[in-house]
Amino acid sequence: MTDEGQREKPNMHRRTFTGSALGIMGTLAVGSVPPAEGAPPKGKPLTAAGMARDKKNAVPYAKPKGLRNGFDSVDMNEVMVVQQQPAVRVKLEMAGKPQAAQLDDGTVIVAGFIEPPVHKQSRCTLQYSRDNGRTFGQPVVLQMPGRTGGFRCLKDGTLILGHTGGISRSTDAGKTWSTWAIPGNIVPGTGRLGLGECHGPVELDDGTLAMHLYRVVGGYKWNAYLIRSTNRGKTWGDPTQVPTRTDSDEISYEYLPEQKRIYGVTRSSAAQIRRVKSFADQVPGGKNAPLGSEAGDAAFQFHSDDAGRTWTDPVPTGLGVLQAAGAYPMKLADGRMILLYGNRQFPYGTQAVGSHDNGKTWALDQPIILSWHSWSGYCGHPRSVQLHDGTMVTGYYTHRIDNPGDGPVDPGRGAPPPNHNRQDTGEIVRWRVPDAWPAKS
Repeated sequence: MTDEGQREKPNMHRRTFTGSALGIMGTLAVGSVPPAEGAPPKGKPLTAAGMARDKKNAVPYAKPKGLRNGFDSVDMNEVMVVQQQPAVRVKLEMAGKPQAAQLDDGTVIVAGFIEPPVHKQSRCTLQYSRDNGRTFGQPVVLQMPGRTGGFRCLKDGTLILGHTGGISRSTDAGKTWSTWAIPGNIVPGTGRLGLGECHGPVELDDGTLAMHLYRVVGGYKWNAYLIRSTNRGKTWGDPTQVPTRTDSDEISYEYLPEQKRIYGVTRSSAAQIRRVKSFADQVPGGKNAPLGSEAGDAAFQFHSDDAGRTWTDPVPTGLGVLQAAGAYPMKLADGRMILLYGNRQFPYGTQAVGSHDNGKTWALDQPIILSWHSWSGYCGHPRSVQLHDGTMVTGYYTHRIDNPGDGPVDPGRGAPPPNHNRQDTGEIVRWRVPDAWPAKS
């Protein structure tokens, strides 16, 4: 493309440049060029191992300066091999950071929120689909204040919805709700309490529900706890502090019944990266991760085999900084695990990686890109449910910009921060986890 205000030269227009200057597989070189030192003999194809060696020896790619520029933990010495799969995507209304659940009768319910300045008040919302997420009815505005902090349908059909005002439950498919307000003295301290934008409660073998709670203890510092309910979410208590130090305000859990294990993934600040010297090498972008900012957040994993009383120390998942907005583990019906995460670097959106060993390791080189169309890093929180037919419904949010007419080319640059339910829109995508994914090495 020419600089703005300059006229494009004949035969260099973007519609004709490829054909006239290069040809389909053309070259601009004239004459002969001596082979590069160390190049393989002519006619001998380079193997995958050879390409990996060349990558290791590549000159470092010069990334833009600063943080949150889209390049923070991206490996630029790679290409993506993409295979498209069919899916069903729906843009929702009045559904900030949506999350879905499914009732026994097949109804899909999506919880979200509205808030100022787009709406007068902060409130949770629900909307229902009776055709597997293809269409949704009009949003229902609830009296509970948003934002939502986890939404689950329990085995007996009880709905649990966390939000700014506490934890609510419904036994009639969301028509009526009762709310448990979080008492200020549930855990030590005086800082603000919250649930985080997490997956919601996990259900243990004996029916106990377990859910994340945090308390602010300083600037970009929190103490994190697991709280429990033994009466189907009517009341909560019996907190256990988890070993994330003061680094995490968002932790999502999954229960692995075969191992009787609670598996957690935490969105941790850069302080977690600096606690162990080797972590900076295990977290892409970790060496430059800043303290006290979302720009240094990364995903760590840990677990408990005694119903959350004791825990392993958090270790890196292998995802990079700004790949934890948030991060949500999920056990599939066929035994595989997936880890869904908001990707606040190129391509902006939401992704998932898979595991065959219950989350011990993740196939980071085989991500599924669920959304890629956010104008900026205002995106993520891909919370999911597996439907009765085995497909997934993943809710997330993305930054969209209306761009009427023919320009400007990039309205995202210099645009004001987006608001939920306006530029930041809630969407769901229904998709199928591919067979034999991730491929075993």
